[in-house]
Amino acid sequence: MVEEHFFENHAQLFQALASRCEMQLMRAISQRGNASFFVSGGSTPAPLYEALSNSELDWSSVGVGLVDDRWVDPDMKASNERLVRETLLRNQAISATLYPMKQPDVCAKTAVDRVSALYQSKLSWPADLVILGMGPDGHTASLFPRAEGLEQGLAIDNPNVCCAIQATKSEVTGDYTERMSLTLSALRQSHELILIITGAEKLAVYNAAKEDKSNVADCPVSALLRDEDLTVSVYWAP
Repeated sequence: MVEEHFFENHAQLFQALASRCEMQLMRAISQRGNASFFVSGGSTPAPLYEALSNSELDWSSVGVGLVDDRWVDPDMKASNERLVRETLLRNQAISATLYPMKQPDVCAKTAVDRVSALYQSKLSWPADLVILGMGPDGHTASLFPRAEGLEQGLAIDNPNVCCAIQATKSEVTGDYTERMSLTLSALRQSHELILIITGAEKLAVYNAAKEDKSNVADCPVSALLRDEDLTVSVYWAP
């Protein structure tokens, strides 16, 4: 089930979304004393993170996890960890604690169990708030169409929080096809899921994914959008 919030421009979208995220994190801190905030990479959510970095939240009570990341060194431009450090973990939010996905392991597969355990032990679980994006190929997180590891990633009974993904190289994936991602089962447990989409091209993909009954392996985001037991809040602007 989807809950749609459409805006005339990016400024309106990110102002409304920053307020909603702040309220959700404040609610979790008030109720439990801490909050878990899972974030995606890419250029689309960067304005949200920059806005939230100036929020007067008790950021020392917020644990930040990654929805997904490329299996690259965290100082590389392609790293989602680097993006989050540069856009969110500064200003007022500098006291938040980030729990990265990238580990010293040679490959993502060998780190899956350790990162899954890390997220479940160090962060409030299930996640209080998750920010997702969507690619023009219908991927969300690093759940790419027909990728190696996608079947495990989409299995709703998968006990692991994370999965290793080897995507097929494309214009969307770029050069770094080895990834780690939250699983669909982990996303389904989250208290609040927000999907950010911008532009007419992605809106068309979203509308097709929401309504089309084709195999989710061809358009993984549809597994979330067609789940009647799940609410996904969709924020879109041109």
